[in-house]
Amino acid sequence: MNRINHKSICGRRQSLFLCVAILVTIRAGFCADVSALAFRATGDGTFEFETGVLKGRLNGSGKVQSIVSMVHVETGMDLAHGGTFPGLLSYYRMFSAGTRYGDAMRDWPRSARLRPDGVLEIVWPAGPKNPAEVTAIFRWSAADTLDVETLVRPQQDLADFEVFVSSYFNKNLRSFVYTSPTLHIRGKPTFLACDVNPFIAGTYLAFPRDRRAAAIMYDGRWDVPPHPVHLSTGRYFAAPLALKRDAGSGLTVAMMSRPRDCFMILTPYNMEPPDGIAGHYSLYQSLFGYEVKAGQTARALLRLIVGKDLSDASVLQRYETFLKEHGDK
Repeated sequence: MNRINHKSICGRRQSLFLCVAILVTIRAGFCADVSALAFRATGDGTFEFETGVLKGRLNGSGKVQSIVSMVHVETGMDLAHGGTFPGLLSYYRMFSAGTRYGDAMRDWPRSARLRPDGVLEIVWPAGPKNPAEVTAIFRWSAADTLDVETLVRPQQDLADFEVFVSSYFNKNLRSFVYTSPTLHIRGKPTFLACDVNPFIAGTYLAFPRDRRAAAIMYDGRWDVPPHPVHLSTGRYFAAPLALKRDAGSGLTVAMMSRPRDCFMILTPYNMEPPDGIAGHYSLYQSLFGYEVKAGQTARALLRLIVGKDLSDASVLQRYETFLKEHGDK
């Protein structure tokens, strides 16, 4: 009979136990990482997050829907403006051709629900002031990346439909928009610093996707009181891609959409000391920009990425990844 090698069996058992322990450890680490990419309900209509890169709080069903605080852990900078300003990724207004519905979506009834996977869903039901149900889905896709999907279900046909999303940033962050060259000065697309000059002073800067988008922008929707807005435009965006950047810390926030999902980017100019416009330190995305039929569900996706020393080239690479993940249409 063959002798049994007890040392060999013990060695194999130890190896097996070690492998199991490693797998359990890896799985536990993976689960911890996944659980960090989630919102957590606080019980008072707000939702907290702490991804390892960012931490903060989102108002879901409180007075104003927004991310009221988003702190970059490494630098300690709160990216949100704070004070009386709404914060980041706040749904502001709804339009269709030449029409604004009420003053602001901020005043409309809404409900917030946390899904079991930590994804946050906020719903504005259709009502007397608004002809469409709007759903916003907030989902962490990475520790430095927040995706916000907007779903719209109208009760009537809405031509040149728009959902206008606002973000009010820390005053240290300057605005840049990825713009196309003009007809008269050729070149490559570039991140244009939105700095003040006498021609644009006293206006908000608007960067439409194309001539059709510019026509929508000037159809009268921004002339409606209260709070009409005077817009200036000089260039089209090369992609719906904009930055807020702090030169001192190297901190950069990139906000991007698919080309079909966003037809205009708006921002105040960079100016120090600020005037009444520059002092908003804001960035806005005009979503959709086409006719949405009654009963149809239209979707738009907006991504926010935060990084330290995030170069223009790195942002463009992240944007290409975003388009590959979610399609460029």
